[in-house]
Amino acid sequence: MYNKELTVKQLDLPDYKQELNTAVNYLNSLSKYSAVKTKFNKKEQWQAISIRGYSDEVEDILKPGVLKTEGTDKGLRWTHLYEQSELLPIKEILSHIPAEFERVRVMRLRSGTKISKHTDKVDKSIKEGKLVRLHVPLKTGPKVSMTLWKGKNAHSYNLEQGKYYYVDVSKPHAVDNFEDYDRLHLVIDCYMNPRLENVISAKV
Repeated sequence: MYNKELTVKQLDLPDYKQELNTAVNYLNSLSKYSAVKTKFNKKEQWQAISIRGYSDEVEDILKPGVLKTEGTDKGLRWTHLYEQSELLPIKEILSHIPAEFERVRVMRLRSGTKISKHTDKVDKSIKEGKLVRLHVPLKTGPKVSMTLWKGKNAHSYNLEQGKYYYVDVSKPHAVDNFEDYDRLHLVIDCYMNPRLENVISAKV
């Protein structure tokens, strides 16, 4: 059983071999990012695009029934981005994760902006531990930080490009991007299973 007191943990998963530059350049060229629908994103600087979700449309990042949304529910499916040749590194990253996927998104935080302190407990599956969220930074830097709170104690993390991280988003967290470029993360919601549990609990 993994330690549910964990907030952020780097996972010991095989490195992928392909360069990220082509994927990052392609993702930066896309125009169909959608603003994350939350009161913590009033200026709409926090955006996402769907690789896997409840619709064929890449701009449909919503999960039906969460945040009182009325998103399309065609059942979970991959969007056309999954087969995009420029995004082959994304497929390789996903192939190393021993779990079935719910939503898979690329999330973009604009340069010089932040995501205020919040939790993702609005998603019942995350709150109950049926889903866990993994982050793989695709474009980041030393001036990007993620802060998580456990009680009154806060700790800031600099997540490294290309590494896999478990992040307990049921705990309060915030993000600052003080770099002069946009931060891009691959954000993967996985259904918990014994193999993934072992990966999260293993010593790195």
